[in-house]
Amino acid sequence: MESQGREHLRYFQIQVDPGQGQHLPGVKILEMFSKTELITSMGLKNGMPYGVYRVEYDDEAVFDHLDRLSQSFVVEEVLLKSDGVAFLKAFTPGPAMMVLQGLTNCWPVPPTSLSKSKGLFMTIQGTNDGLKQLREAFSSLIPSQMDVRISKNIKADWISAPQLPRRRHDVMRMAVDMGYYSTPRQCTQKMIADALGIRQGTVGEHLQIAESNIIESWSKQTNLS
Repeated sequence: MESQGREHLRYFQIQVDPGQGQHLPGVKILEMFSKTELITSMGLKNGMPYGVYRVEYDDEAVFDHLDRLSQSFVVEEVLLKSDGVAFLKAFTPGPAMMVLQGLTNCWPVPPTSLSKSKGLFMTIQGTNDGLKQLREAFSSLIPSQMDVRISKNIKADWISAPQLPRRRHDVMRMAVDMGYYSTPRQCTQKMIADALGIRQGTVGEHLQIAESNIIESWSKQTNLS
């Protein structure tokens, strides 16, 4: 039943350049981090959107002034920090994310990011009605011309891989971003589990199945099966 329901979901992607979003409080994030990327959304906590984020920064001193982002990006916990990249648990109480979380039939998914070079790029999955409501809400929030598309597929570099269940994709994405597949390996399954708030055994199971699916898909696409 779940797979049948997902056939009717769509992906809404929006690109807002830095100039169009100057009036939004989230622009202050770019004063601290050159890029902020959603790794996984964890719904609402304390009435605010909550999730795991990957951030890039030039000066580690920014972590001494995170209170400046109280209206847009509230860091609850620094999970990992190294060489200009950090993984954080954070709240995002800015108007765009609050509008999104106010709708029950759509939700943010990767790739969703905010960067100095490209501005705001959001991917939202949901029903046709939910995405229509979201587009209308965003049009009033950001009245300037926006690059918007709604489709069955996400436009991103990694979509050539097989479609994974949402939670399995989140675990695999976290593993990649934390350096689990780097040489030498930069994290353990336990570190991934702690970052996502799940059991280590669950991480291991998700990674094993995802790896198997990806290898099988690669084999078929390259005519090696």
